[in-house]
Amino acid sequence: MARSKISFILLTMVCLSSLAFTGCNQTAGAEIPSTSSPETATAYPEVDDYIIQQMIDEDIPGVVVVIVQGEEITYLKGFGVTSLSDPSPVTPQTIFDLASISKSFTALGVLLLRDEGLIDLDAPVQQYLPDFQLNDPQAADITVRQLLNQTSGLPGNLSAPLIFQHGEDEFKAVVAAINHLRLNRPPGSSFEYADINYCLLGALIERVTGITFEEYMEQKIFIPLGLENTTLYPDKAAKLDRADGHQPMYGRVISRNITIYRSALPAGWIMSSAEDMGKWLIAHLNYGFTAEGQIIPAADIEECHTAATQFEENGKETGYGMGWFISCGSDDVSLIWHGGDTPNFTTDMILLPDYQMGIAVLVNSQASTIGHSIAPGIANLLLGLELESMSVPWWAHWKTIDTIATIALVFIYLLVLSLVFYVWRIWRQFRAGERHFIGSPFAGHIILVWQLMLYIAPLVLLILFSIASYLVVNALYGYNLYEVLVMFHIAAPPGVYISGIIVLVIVPLWALLLAFIAFFTRSSKAAA
Repeated sequence: MARSKISFILLTMVCLSSLAFTGCNQTAGAEIPSTSSPETATAYPEVDDYIIQQMIDEDIPGVVVVIVQGEEITYLKGFGVTSLSDPSPVTPQTIFDLASISKSFTALGVLLLRDEGLIDLDAPVQQYLPDFQLNDPQAADITVRQLLNQTSGLPGNLSAPLIFQHGEDEFKAVVAAINHLRLNRPPGSSFEYADINYCLLGALIERVTGITFEEYMEQKIFIPLGLENTTLYPDKAAKLDRADGHQPMYGRVISRNITIYRSALPAGWIMSSAEDMGKWLIAHLNYGFTAEGQIIPAADIEECHTAATQFEENGKETGYGMGWFISCGSDDVSLIWHGGDTPNFTTDMILLPDYQMGIAVLVNSQASTIGHSIAPGIANLLLGLELESMSVPWWAHWKTIDTIATIALVFIYLLVLSLVFYVWRIWRQFRAGERHFIGSPFAGHIILVWQLMLYIAPLVLLILFSIASYLVVNALYGYNLYEVLVMFHIAAPPGVYISGIIVLVIVPLWALLLAFIAFFTRSSKAAA
C-alpha cells in the first residue's frame, strides 16, 4: 500500500512537470505583421524574407531594421509585435531600449565636453569625481580617456550588477558602491569591457555641467541631430509607443519589463526608434554632417572610430575606440560596430565605410540565440560579405541558461521527491520504534565515525564552498559575491531566478536534514 502511494505521488509530480514545461510562444507559426516607412516600402525585399524567417525560427516577438546609404535612409521597417501580452505592430517609430549602443552616445557627449574646454581626457578621473576611491592605490591613475576606451582596469562581468543603484543621487551611489573594488589590471594596460566605466562617465558629465545627464544629452546630441523619438526618460518613452521586452521562461517567451535604473543610463539605457537610429548612423557615416549641416565636429566622430586599444577576439584583432568596436584585421572589410544586450532587449549597429552603408537592428527580446546575427546577416545578403555574428556577454545567452534552469527544475523535483521519501522513511522508523532521539532511553549504540562523516559531509562541503567562494571573489576582485547574486534578480529571467532560489533552499535543507539525523537520532538498542 505504501509503495502504491509513493508511485502515485511520483507519477503526479512527473505529469505536473510535463505540463509546466509545455507551451508554445505566441509568435511561432503565426503571421508576422510588418510596417514600413512609405518611401522605403519596396527597398530590399530579400531583407524582408530573411528577417521573417529569422523571427519564425527563433520565436522573436518584434524586430525593426534601418539601413542607410550615404546620406539617405534606404530601408526602414518594423516586423512583429511590440508585446506578446498586449500586441500591436512594431513601427519605425516604436521605442526600443538601445542597451550598450548607448555607450556611443555617452562617449560623444564626453568629447563635446572636451571641445568646450570643460574637461581634459588625460586628467585623472578623481579630478572631476573626488569621491571616486577604490580599494586599490592605482585608482588615482585612471584617466577619463581610459574610461572611454575601456582600459581603466575596472572589472566587468560579475561586478556589473553594482551599477544598479537607487537613491537621491544615483550616480553618487554608484561611485560609493564600487569603492571596495580592486582593479583587474593596471590602468591603461589592456582592454576589459566594463559597464562601470560608462556609468562613471555619466557621473562625470553631471558633476562638470551642473545639470542632469538626461538634460545634457538631450541638449547636446538628441535635439541637434533631430532625434525626436530618443529619450532617457522611461515615462516619455512609454508615451511614445515603447515596446515591451521579452525573456525566456522554461522554454516559453514571455513579456517582461525590468526597472530602469537611472544609474545605468550612460552604459545601456538610452531609448530610441529605428528612424532615429538611421539619423545616428548617417551622422557617423558622414563625420557629423547631416542635412542640417555640420552638427557634430568631424574630428570627434573620427576619434570615436579610431582604435585606441586592440585585443584578440575569435582569433581576430579587434579594436575599441570610444563607444565603438573597430575591425583591425588587414584582410577584413572595414567595419565599425557595437552591439547591446539588456536583460530583455538585443540591439546591433554596424557601419561599413567602404560601402557608405550603415545598418541598425533592434529586437525586443533577449530570448534568441541568433539576435546578434541579423545585422551582419543583412550586410552579407546585400553586399556578398562574410561577416560573423557580434560577440555577446555570457549572461546574454538567456535561452541556453533558461534550458539549464529547466533541467535544474527537473532535478529539483527529483530531489524533493527523494527528500519526501527519506523523511517518510525516517518517520516510519520512529513509529515502528526503530529510531529515537539521542536523549531517549531507547536510543541505541553510538553512531560509527564513518557513518557520521557520511551524513554530515554534504553540509560541511556546502559550508566550505560558500566560504571559499566569498573569500576568493573578495580577494581577487574586492566585492561580495553574494551581494551580486542577490542583485541578479533584477535582470535574470524568472525561471532562472526561481530555479536558482529553489536549489539554494532545497540542497542546504537536504544537507541539514542528514546532519540532524546523524547528530540527534539513533537506532534502537539491539534486543538483549
